[in-house]
Amino acid sequence: MPISATHPTLLWNETHNHGSEIKTRLKDAKRFTCMVAFAKESGFSRFAADLRSRIDKGMSAVFVIGIDFYQSEPTVIEKLLKLKNHGNVKVYIGNLERKSTFHPKLYLFEGSGGANAIVGSANMTSGGLATNHELSVAFDSGAKELGRQIEGWINVLLDDCEIVEATDEIVAEYARRHAIYSRQMAMARRRAERAAVSPSGGLETLSKILAEMKADASDEGFASAVHRRATNRSEGLKILKGLASERRMTSQKFLDQYERLISTMHSGGLQRGKTIVALSREGFREGVRSLFKLKDSNSAVLFDHLITSFEAVDRAGTNVITEILHLLDDKRYAVMNRNSVSGMGLAGISTFPELPTKRNTNGEAYALFCAEAAKVRRDLGLSSFAELDAVFNYAYWRDLG
Repeated sequence: MPISATHPTLLWNETHNHGSEIKTRLKDAKRFTCMVAFAKESGFSRFAADLRSRIDKGMSAVFVIGIDFYQSEPTVIEKLLKLKNHGNVKVYIGNLERKSTFHPKLYLFEGSGGANAIVGSANMTSGGLATNHELSVAFDSGAKELGRQIEGWINVLLDDCEIVEATDEIVAEYARRHAIYSRQMAMARRRAERAAVSPSGGLETLSKILAEMKADASDEGFASAVHRRATNRSEGLKILKGLASERRMTSQKFLDQYERLISTMHSGGLQRGKTIVALSREGFREGVRSLFKLKDSNSAVLFDHLITSFEAVDRAGTNVITEILHLLDDKRYAVMNRNSVSGMGLAGISTFPELPTKRNTNGEAYALFCAEAAKVRRDLGLSSFAELDAVFNYAYWRDLG
């Protein structure tokens, strides 16, 4: 149904910005509805005190906050939930499991004389409400139909599970994912900055990281890391041979030995999959046993052999397979995981999957990875893939810090 609008005003954050317009229109509102794609502390703080005051005086409020691309800050949603203690407040957020993008920017104010609204490009951020070049239209409508239409749309979004009512548990899960995304984005920005500074291939960047690591006298420094890896590799190879040679092994004994094995490796997340690997212990042991019998040292052949052997061994993926090969010979076989692929990216080599798996990586791809990594290793003056992997890990976790 068409809605009549009167007194339209354009807002573009100059003499009169979105934030001040929201504060002005809140003064007479009995019901406030806010639907935005992004919500951040910088924007919410611009009218939070006025909002709280109006809620304390009986104004009801509905918030629908998008969470696409993890742009909305969890702390804002948490503060909105706390407003429920002060009055009639409802808070909805996008469904974490849905892929449709939630992108409106609506600020609706309903009172005894009808409704008025701000609709346009302004999110609940400092940029959206004050400093960006935004454009919205603010208008009045004497009819109450506008509020009913928006309420109906919110109900449709709820029925379609595009949005959900915010709870402490849901917001906590969103906060967890938001933190991970933020760290990854920070790391990506640093990589991009490095690539811009060193567009010729990135070796200069890795050389600087290596120099920094060699100057690091802590346990994370180059000397300590290389010594630790040499010790771990020797111990890991003994455990691997024991897993292959022992005739019978109970589930618990396998789990104990496998846990010792992965503690000598340096790929992240291996501990999370240990109990699942233990469910297929005989398949894992047979794969390792047959690996020791192979006479071929070709990296592609050995990788494909373990891919086939571990086909039914869940959580024994590319990281586990290449860690095993690395135990056999750290000068011939490189570890291929998220960290090392990231490190290769710093060297300007970005042809490999960001997260290598048994589905997207085969022996040919692994052999190419080893060949490219060998060039980087030689250019950096390193003697083994163990040393190169130590540098890759140092760069990766430093970026996440």
